[in-house]
Amino acid sequence: MLMPCLAVFNILLSQIPTRMRAVFYLLTAFFAVAGYSGLAQAELAPAIDISQNTDGDILFTGHVASYRDPSGQKNLSDIRALPNSAFRAHKGVPAFGYTSDAIWYRIDLVASQPTNSTRYIDIAPIFLNTINLYLTRKGDEAPLWTILLGDHVPSSQRPVLSPDHIAAFPALDPGNYTLYIRTHSNSTQFLRASLLSNDVLISRWSTELAGNGLFIGVILMMSFIYMVIGVFIHDSAVTLYGTCLMAFGLLSSSVNGLFLTVFAPEWPYANDLFVGAGTAINISAASLLWVSILDIGSECRLCKRIFYSYSAIILLLSVTATTPLYTIFASVCQFSHAGIMTIYISFLIRRIIRNPRFIVHWIYLTVMTVPTVALMIYYLAINNILPINNFTIAAYPIALAAHLILMSVLMALRITAIDRDRLRASNIAESTEKLVEEQRKLVSMLSHEFRTPLAVIQRAAEMVSLRLHKEAAANGNQEVPRPVTDRLRRIQDQSAKLARLVDVFLGKDNLNAPQFALARKLVPAKSFLLEFATMAQRDHAKVHLTYASSANSVLYADETLLGLALTNVIENARRHHPGETILLEAHEEYGLTLIIDISHPGTKNLQDSSLTSLRKSLSADPKPIEDRSSPERYYEKKIDVEKLVPRRDTGLGLHITQRIIMAHGGKTDIVPRQGNEFRIRITLPLEVPL
Repeated sequence: MLMPCLAVFNILLSQIPTRMRAVFYLLTAFFAVAGYSGLAQAELAPAIDISQNTDGDILFTGHVASYRDPSGQKNLSDIRALPNSAFRAHKGVPAFGYTSDAIWYRIDLVASQPTNSTRYIDIAPIFLNTINLYLTRKGDEAPLWTILLGDHVPSSQRPVLSPDHIAAFPALDPGNYTLYIRTHSNSTQFLRASLLSNDVLISRWSTELAGNGLFIGVILMMSFIYMVIGVFIHDSAVTLYGTCLMAFGLLSSSVNGLFLTVFAPEWPYANDLFVGAGTAINISAASLLWVSILDIGSECRLCKRIFYSYSAIILLLSVTATTPLYTIFASVCQFSHAGIMTIYISFLIRRIIRNPRFIVHWIYLTVMTVPTVALMIYYLAINNILPINNFTIAAYPIALAAHLILMSVLMALRITAIDRDRLRASNIAESTEKLVEEQRKLVSMLSHEFRTPLAVIQRAAEMVSLRLHKEAAANGNQEVPRPVTDRLRRIQDQSAKLARLVDVFLGKDNLNAPQFALARKLVPAKSFLLEFATMAQRDHAKVHLTYASSANSVLYADETLLGLALTNVIENARRHHPGETILLEAHEEYGLTLIIDISHPGTKNLQDSSLTSLRKSLSADPKPIEDRSSPERYYEKKIDVEKLVPRRDTGLGLHITQRIIMAHGGKTDIVPRQGNEFRIRITLPLEVPL
């Protein structure tokens, strides 16, 4: 098993350039030495004399031996009965990662002289659930001092309200003593213990409270500002960054002990809840933040969904914060978060390879890589893979501070860019509005100029009709020849329709209307279609009407505009196949709608995609469901039609048809036929029959 793994490792290593291989070897040697330096040895740690330096700080690091109790059932007597070989000595800070096991620590103490001054024992970290301390004297059966600490201890029962677990340490006579510490937690387990004088305690306490309070206060204030700005400018990245800062502030207040010190909760699981919720919200928001900033959905929509699902799962699993299951959740989610951040970095590296001159990608890479590497070092340390020392503990806070500063600069630049874009868009909109207003004035003037000749034509036709009737009466004829009167009536009707179209399309009141202003009335469907088919006849371009509906079917429609819609479809078919007979078939469907199918011989080399495009362009609501909240963009429909038919004068007619049918509450669609033929189907709602 080992040989194949080594072979694969050598193959992968051979692909690394020589200089990069040297860096790899150095990093491997560093982690190996660091890991070796923290290995525990099966022996007791050396004793420490606590009667020295009574006015200072006595650190127990390097003097601690540990015993792991998976069952959690052993008591002090069981631990004292264990042989010395059962304990493991630690040269550094003892760490066990996320575990629900009970951990026993043994510290041998020596008092070479009496210790009468007031001193305090300081146990960290603050998120240890229960901490039992037993001080025994060599040769005595019963402990001479015991106390219970931990964040599960109600605040009213804690000896001292402080950022760490602190209790007064008893004065000792000269002799040899042993301090046993039992810890249990659903979070990561490590131990830092020290003995403090009263002056050191007050100094450290005030410094930590002031520093942590100022830091967390600034973080929370920044989070509120960024969230408000993000909501105001409708930018999800800024809002998510504010959420990250808020979660980080809550997490820091819990980990640093500020929450327990200031709020002093009596509920035992309050600190666990804040730690778990802060971790989950921080990881989820950070993942969503970089998805938004990097716009990963533009490259891989599946990846975006996976990252969204990952964030949702992390948030849901935060309910384990007050249960023993949190040890599993936290250990998994932390390493998974480092993996997700590594994937984001790989996206950035890919973009940098494609466009190495784009400086923003390099900035993002720096902002992400530095804290990610530090975060991995920190995770490895608290999970007992790397030793907990000054380097591993300081790596993450320092990198995090640099990350927060750089991210704040990036967010400020982002907000500035958004504000600049909005200002530019506002100026463009203002200029466009002025241009549109000028166009409105021009269109209004044109509509007025169109109405004058149309009125003259109508009046001229009426005068000619009256003149002809007078001349016929003067000549003794009873009637004017029918072809002449029909032609004059046609001129009057068409000029009236044209005047109506000028009002609809060029009227000042209708320019800004989302739909046409309809002059609707109840119209018998059969008589309307018969009259339309008669008017649409040409000498070499017949229109054949088949009406298979009830004679009492009624439409509530604007005759002029509906006739224009049908005319546009018929003329579109004639334009490409002159001389072909156009079939107009109408029938009812369930007595509720009237379906009108207009045959279209099709176009040569018609593709299925073009037919689909035309169907979308003529549908009542061609946009997908998720886009229907956006305003209609009719120019897209015109472009789709022009892709189907290369003549530019086709798209506008069908576009107007679609708008007219929509204004009547109907819809248009395409019905494929044999070969490349198809029918344009118009569906209109019917009224109650007369």
